[in-house]
Amino acid sequence: MTETLSASPPNGWQTIPGNWDALHATQRFPSSNRWGIPTIQRTTLADTPAWLAPYRTVIRSQTPLRGATHFFLHDYRFETVWNRPQQTWSAVSQCPIALSPDFSLYRDWPLVLQLWNVHRNRWCGAYWQSCGLTVIPTLSWSTPESYEFCYCGVELHSLVAISTLGVKLDQAPEYAWFMAGFREMLARLEPSRVLCYGPAPRAAHALADVVTYPTGWKGVRHARRRGYGKAVPRWERAEQLRAENHNGDRDESIESILDGW
Repeated sequence: MTETLSASPPNGWQTIPGNWDALHATQRFPSSNRWGIPTIQRTTLADTPAWLAPYRTVIRSQTPLRGATHFFLHDYRFETVWNRPQQTWSAVSQCPIALSPDFSLYRDWPLVLQLWNVHRNRWCGAYWQSCGLTVIPTLSWSTPESYEFCYCGVELHSLVAISTLGVKLDQAPEYAWFMAGFREMLARLEPSRVLCYGPAPRAAHALADVVTYPTGWKGVRHARRRGYGKAVPRWERAEQLRAENHNGDRDESIESILDGW
């Protein structure tokens, strides 16, 4: 016998267990794809953050930060934003902008697990938007088989965020894998700007407006020295250096200066 299960608790229950709706099936958001992956509404160039703060920094901070919260961390460090979205909202919203959580897509994982993590990424972003937060969708990809769903839930011409953290761009297979997914992202979404946590290949800069941010604590320490909200982002400093050099190219001398900045 086949039963049709409802997301609502049975009639007669006086209280609902705290983990009754662990999949958040009762709180759905608009979707434009066959998977039902929620759509994160488009964000504009004006929402480009000055700097990125790792989620764990926001949790421990007693002062509201200016910038954006990122989740380019090990998944276990931010699993609670999915498991307990109401309880973690106060930590996520300390920054005026948040990147949707970067739940991992590993190339050796079954596609169903990768699809699930894309869904969780977009669900959290849509939930935060419904609470009034500005959200920039974070994108990642694995093999070409993931392209069918890994770009879903993102509107055309939006700001998007990616990361090269852990990607060995100096190795030909890794470089080819990254650039293939990057080109596919541009073709499908035509983003207004790509925010990249970590260095991006020259070829990526040639194809799109890419803003890079330093990884680790370098950017956070710099922002704190200057005061919250007063940090000059890497991309803005690069433009200043190019103007000073009267050179519009993104050359190695500028990148080397920024690496030590």
